[in-house]
Amino acid sequence: MKLPISISLRYLLGKKTHHAINFISGISVAGILTGTAALIIILSVFNGFQQVIQSLYNVFDPDIKITAIKGKVFIPDEGIKNKISSMAGVAGISETIEDNALFRYRNHQHIGLIKGVDQNYQQFSQLGEKILQGEFVLNDSTGPYAVVGAGVAYYLNMGLDDAFYPLEVFVPSRKSNLSTSFSGEAFNSLAIRPSALFSVQQDFDISYVITPLSFARKLLEYSTEVSALEVYLEPTADLKSIQKNISQMMGSEFKVANRYQQQASLYKIMRTEKYAIFIILAFILIVATFTLIGSLSMVISEKQRDIAIYMAMGAPVSFIRKVFLYQGLWISMAGGIGGILLGAFICFLQQTFGFVKINTSGSSFVISQYPVEMQGMDFLVVFVFVIIIGIIASWIPARRSTQKSFTTYLRVE
Repeated sequence: MKLPISISLRYLLGKKTHHAINFISGISVAGILTGTAALIIILSVFNGFQQVIQSLYNVFDPDIKITAIKGKVFIPDEGIKNKISSMAGVAGISETIEDNALFRYRNHQHIGLIKGVDQNYQQFSQLGEKILQGEFVLNDSTGPYAVVGAGVAYYLNMGLDDAFYPLEVFVPSRKSNLSTSFSGEAFNSLAIRPSALFSVQQDFDISYVITPLSFARKLLEYSTEVSALEVYLEPTADLKSIQKNISQMMGSEFKVANRYQQQASLYKIMRTEKYAIFIILAFILIVATFTLIGSLSMVISEKQRDIAIYMAMGAPVSFIRKVFLYQGLWISMAGGIGGILLGAFICFLQQTFGFVKINTSGSSFVISQYPVEMQGMDFLVVFVFVIIIGIIASWIPARRSTQKSFTTYLRVE
């Protein structure tokens, strides 16, 4: 095993009779290096965007959300709530109720979602960090307040400095029937003053208005019902273990979802896009890697005399094949390792200095530069992929050319 490796290294590092062989070998290394670096950079950028999107959604979504499988609301069991709150790693639990609503401010209307939250929500939710204007206040001595999404405020042309025009909220009455469907009794309405505007992500900004739980229950004609129990965990908590224990407590009639499961479709789309980009760039890398076929074919052609000598000394065909297979492997490893180092270096520069900016055409955006997040698994997958393709590309000329080269040399002699 050591002898084929030594010979392959000697062929790789030694001077070639024809300079074209050195040139083509250099092209092979450069092609593999460039393709590998591109894969590392693109995958890291996708990871960065995924982290940004997750951070935005995590502001609004709880660590664990408990909802009823059937029906929109349920009455929470106080005993189970206390057990969940006392679990190790659980920071707190919040009751929320949510439903569709029509919002009206002066002459403007907008359809969205009203979300009633209890006092714990403001303590454990990160929404207070995303306030654009005003203060995150839901209750004070003067009454309830609403925290409004920036998109909702935009469509309603609503400001916080006009105390004479409150935000009106309309929802269908649960007690209405056909006889009242065309009368004013078909809808419940309440007015509430806005205290702040928040901006998290467009899907939330154009939909949600956060109100006190008591206000939402009164509007929706509920007493103790909730739409969900939102569980917030400590940073060091074991999410999988806590989620499993809560699922066992709640039973089969309830859905216990973590943040990934709450936005499953979004994360699946992001993962699919990442895989699609990987496949596209992988084909480019395959094309670059297969320049090894031409490079090794020329080396085999140059080393016909050496091949004949090895075979005359009793070396089997498999020995000759291993020599050139190892040589192709060294080229693949050199390009792969160089590409990984180059890609990691460029990603490090982007993380540190952010020299590649996002062109937002003057509009505000959550980030001003392309985010980068390097993950060890991406490096491992790319390197293994390069090695596998390099072995396949090296095996083709090594398998087809050794015996043919020996036969041709004997005829010449």
